[in-house]
Amino acid sequence: MKRWIVTLAGIALFAAAFFLPAARSPGTGAGSGPMVGWMCALVAASATGGIFRASAATIQGKDVPGIVCLILSGWVNPLVVFYLVASIWRRLVAIRRVLAAAILACIAATWIFFFKAPMIPLIGHYLWVAGALLILSGEFFGRPRAQDNKEP
Repeated sequence: MKRWIVTLAGIALFAAAFFLPAARSPGTGAGSGPMVGWMCALVAASATGGIFRASAATIQGKDVPGIVCLILSGWVNPLVVFYLVASIWRRLVAIRRVLAAAILACIAATWIFFFKAPMIPLIGHYLWVAGALLILSGEFFGRPRAQDNKEP
């Protein structure tokens, strides 16, 4: 029961983050206002599509690590959905662990992107991360440990 409560709380936070300010640029000029979470998700997801149109000539001279981090940050949302679907079946524990590691790596890439861009994370970003972590931590709540199943 604890596992489901933690997972549902994570899903609620994760979903709410899409409607809150998630990031803004540090300047005060045009375009420096906050971006809501769904807009950030759209920009990051569209970066993946951009790699299919990019050529070596168009990438040359650009911040390739920053672009890669943006692309990876766009994969957090679909990976969380895949993780939740894999949570339906207990036997997919190995797949869930791989997905969890990938989600954590992609969240780290988001922070690297924020540093390189530069962008300032806002409440929506923090709730998005907290929601994802709660969803992933549900794996550790309510499941018996191997040592608890051993008879004395």
